Amino acid sequence: MITTQTITDSIVKFPTLKTLKNTVSKQRRQTRPPLPKSIQDLPAQLPILHTLTKNNSNFLLFNGSLGGKRGLIFASIDDIKYLAYQKFWYAVGTFYTSPSIFYQIYSIHAFDEGLSTPCVYALLADKSEETYYDLFSTLIKKIIEISNMIKLEYITIDFEVAVKNVFYKHYPHIQVKGCLFHYGKALFRNFTKLNLKTPFQEDESLRNWFRSFAAIALLPETDMEEASQYLRTTKPLLYERQIDSFLEYHDRTYGIQSSFPPKMYNHYRNLNPRTINYLEGRHNKWNKRAIKPHNDIYACIDMFKDEQLLVADERQRHEAGAPPPKRRRNTRIAEESLNRLWDKLQKNQISKETFLKGAGLRYFQYLKIE
Repeated sequence: MITTQTITDSIVKFPTLKTLKNTVSKQRRQTRPPLPKSIQDLPAQLPILHTLTKNNSNFLLFNGSLGGKRGLIFASIDDIKYLAYQKFWYAVGTFYTSPSIFYQIYSIHAFDEGLSTPCVYALLADKSEETYYDLFSTLIKKIIEISNMIKLEYITIDFEVAVKNVFYKHYPHIQVKGCLFHYGKALFRNFTKLNLKTPFQEDESLRNWFRSFAAIALLPETDMEEASQYLRTTKPLLYERQIDSFLEYHDRTYGIQSSFPPKMYNHYRNLNPRTINYLEGRHNKWNKRAIKPHNDIYACIDMFKDEQLLVADERQRHEAGAPPPKRRRNTRIAEESLNRLWDKLQKNQISKETFLKGAGLRYFQYLKIE
């Protein structure tokens, strides 16, 4: 007779989930070549299994020098054909799941009618402008070779100077946009560093001023400078010295002559994602699936292959008419409010000052003391 105590005793003897994962990892390592301890140790030709998708189609798009150092680019032919037709790209690096012999994983995603999916996974040795130039020039050449066309018009990034420079210098016809979430967070971080954390929590006029200033990015680009001058003359005088320091930082970093001029973070009437939050959310899922940080390169490629298969299914469902992923309720409400404010501003039903206050409150409400 099996008793509750017997079952309990048996369960206690079972290996833990962590032990099972480690056992699986050991078994996988036995079927793989020796793990490289540096990029120089990586075989010139990867094992065939790690150059193919799970459906056995070609997955290794490029294996060679990127910025003078070894780099790998993974994308299936279907991924490349899909990317060729997309006007809106989103790109960012991630580090936790990057193999220790590389500096980062750089992923490039496409947005199409509500669906955002990764198309390209690159293993890069650094984050230099030369490396990014080689990455994007190689990718664009491959796209044209395979599809005879490329429709890219916009790319959204996380304000990385080296990536921005590549497009400004070599692809000036493509508009580079900075992630609006990162822009707001950077402003808020520097604002609160100026001994304004407690005043921001306690003084509503200061909160309204700051959020209105951040919301300038949502005005027509031609109105941004005028709005900035207006807010400089209406700043809360109690914090004049700190706000002046904040404005000096903003002019250095995001002014007309800065590395990130206003046109880069202007998102007026941009109905596509204005942030790269989705990409970072996807990267967080990779982090959770990883057994440990900076896993070995073959485990990393296996992760790419799993993701590629999952994404192919998402796109097939989307093309068959499945609805795009639902947005969070708060996000949906903020977007609807912003669209109404844009409509009213365009029809001259509200002033720019009213727009900034409303847009700042709705869209930048995430800027708060945690």
